[in-house]
Amino acid sequence: MVESLISLGFVLLFCVIGWAAGAGAEAMIWGGIGLSAIGFGFGIPSAIVYHWMLHRSLARAERLPSRWWLSPTSHHDLIPRDDRGSVIIWAAIGGSGFLVIVLGIIITSIGLWRTLVSPS
Repeated sequence: MVESLISLGFVLLFCVIGWAAGAGAEAMIWGGIGLSAIGFGFGIPSAIVYHWMLHRSLARAERLPSRWWLSPTSHHDLIPRDDRGSVIIWAAIGGSGFLVIVLGIIITSIGLWRTLVSPS
């Protein structure tokens, strides 16, 4: 399952790169902004769910360290086995949202750069 999602992610990445290579500057700017908006749209809610699930799991097992939110991934080894899958999947979804945001920012930046270097 995870391997399929990684493969799908690479296929989508290559499709976006192929589109960006042939797209105009304005299309890249708007496409990058749209891609970032999509990343924010599912990344932020899933990150909230991940933090809530991690807190709930660690608190229920009485393993919640103080200031756990400063580095939540360092506490993954404290998650009980029964909860591990449901917590980690939300971490992966939130992380993929972050990657989509970064990809959108890169595409927007390339589009802006193209407008600056193109002859007027």
